[in-house]
Amino acid sequence: MGNDARQLLERVEDLPPLPAVAARVMTMADDANSSALDMAQVLSSDQALTAKLIRISNSAYYGFARKVSTVREAVVVLGMKQVRQVAVGASLMNSFNGRRIDDDVFDIDLFWGHSVAVAIAAETIAKKTRAARPEDAFTAGILHDIGRLVLRQVMPHEFRSAVVMAIQGTPLHVAELETTGYAHDEIGLALGEKWKFPTHLVDAVAHHHREGLSPEHDGLEGVVALANALVLHYGLYCGFDVEDAELVPIPPELDRVETMCGGIDHLLDRSFAFIESASGTPQRWYAGAA
Repeated sequence: MGNDARQLLERVEDLPPLPAVAARVMTMADDANSSALDMAQVLSSDQALTAKLIRISNSAYYGFARKVSTVREAVVVLGMKQVRQVAVGASLMNSFNGRRIDDDVFDIDLFWGHSVAVAIAAETIAKKTRAARPEDAFTAGILHDIGRLVLRQVMPHEFRSAVVMAIQGTPLHVAELETTGYAHDEIGLALGEKWKFPTHLVDAVAHHHREGLSPEHDGLEGVVALANALVLHYGLYCGFDVEDAELVPIPPELDRVETMCGGIDHLLDRSFAFIESASGTPQRWYAGAA
């Protein structure tokens, strides 16, 4: 356990808030009285988010035959739950992507590649096992490592040392605790609470490194933990590459969830499609990918 993450957040003056539109969409998606037209009107107030929503709706990630040209059509075609996923994912990327740090060994494209892959894997596991709502699994997957971006922003030199240790073989969550005194999962929990995310989402963020969890017994926490373990097993690390990393044989519990996801190649393809659509430009985020 690290230092008090809530106190760390209180000291950060320029911590980006969850954009107001994404926060509103989070609430509306679970409100039975909200209509597709209501959500479309809220989304339309953010031009950048509207553009991304339409772009993602027409991307290979969804593969719809019909062309989506308005935000209302996107809400109707995708559904309110899916729109929530896109809005939160794209908003988080925008909120934290602006700051570049000199001599940074942490790769923000790799970070989002890892996060999106975990989100898509978690969503699929939730659908297959019915252990959690797929939209919750996607959101928790996108959010699960967000505490690392806080550490990178607040303690850049200490966090850089942690990443160097990770490149040399120390698990990053172990290295960051040693160099910064904070644990990214605890920061993610505190940040989720600050943004008023539902308790079950922030609990999944807090426990995504806990071993022995399963979807059947632990619900959303087990879904996200296994999704994260699967992505890490294949070397899709969070913000860094490891030269010539050797994969050990996949454990049975991860083999099961990989099968649920249609194989690692299929998972990667979907992740690339989402990242490229959300960003507007192709990005290299996984050195091992073709």
